[in-house]
Amino acid sequence: MKAAFIKEFGDRFDIEETPTPTPGPGELLIKVGASCLCQADIKIRKGSMAHLKLPHIPGHEVAGAVAELGAGVEGFKPGDRIVVYMYQVCRSCPACRSGHENLCPKLTRIGFEIPGGHAEYLVIKEDQAIPLPDHISFREAAAIPDAVCTSLHALREQAGLKLNDTVVIYGVGGLGMQAVQIAKAMGCKVIGVARTPSKLKQAETFGADFTINAAKEDLVAKVMEYTRGAGADATVDYVVSNDTLAQAISYLRKGGTWVLVGSSQPQITFPVGMTMFKEISIRGSLGMTRQTMLDAVDMVARGVVSPYVTEDYSLDDLNTAAQRLGDGNVSGRSVILF
Repeated sequence: MKAAFIKEFGDRFDIEETPTPTPGPGELLIKVGASCLCQADIKIRKGSMAHLKLPHIPGHEVAGAVAELGAGVEGFKPGDRIVVYMYQVCRSCPACRSGHENLCPKLTRIGFEIPGGHAEYLVIKEDQAIPLPDHISFREAAAIPDAVCTSLHALREQAGLKLNDTVVIYGVGGLGMQAVQIAKAMGCKVIGVARTPSKLKQAETFGADFTINAAKEDLVAKVMEYTRGAGADATVDYVVSNDTLAQAISYLRKGGTWVLVGSSQPQITFPVGMTMFKEISIRGSLGMTRQTMLDAVDMVARGVVSPYVTEDYSLDDLNTAAQRLGDGNVSGRSVILF
């Protein structure tokens, strides 16, 4: 099969032929239909996970069809269409037993610790295969495991949004566009924030009630104006910096919640006094759970969420796709079609 490799940390993926893997007991061989390129792939390529054994195949957002069954697999047959749940977990620790398997201490991920889906074939565990309705294309489905699921988990579980809450989505891009749609489906009032007019316009198309250009407008003043001085109930931050945190602490209402999803800066500081006196909750949001995946597939199947995929590439053009994404020239998700 053909696959994209990180052979040494740097600025290129190497596209090469390699033996097709064989599924073991309880595993499935998946013929990849599409995989999304993520900023995480670029960070991995540059060495952010220097402990990884090289060569490594990245790619953690994958959809395709079952090609071959390992021994003991009973829930699928060749040809079944699936989308891949990226996590492999122990299923027995307190986190797994309580439905928080994204916090499993033994968690491993395809495309990170395990060979990923920027390849023509991929081996996964049976419980990582989520059935995919026929009317959802592989192109759309590849964006579900991260772009849709990460946003759903951040908004529903971590922000704890309720009907009629006001939420600020900071960074309406590859993930944030899905967050706008999900928050609207939850009955929230949505404020979309970006530094690019075209992204703000697209956010309005997806249902944002109000948008703010962070490069030109006073974000705190605009949020307070929209909420008539009450402040927002929550913000989901896909950028995460000293500036975005300081702004959030200012525009959140007392008792509001700041959910951090991005990580543009490894270390940030925050105003302790205002955080304490306003009782602001600061919550991290890591990926998703299997239930999140099931719900996300259902939401896409019912048309509640439309994955925002804007650029299509072949595997041979992966480096071109990565260059555009790294340069900030991609408004939505970039997909590799097989």
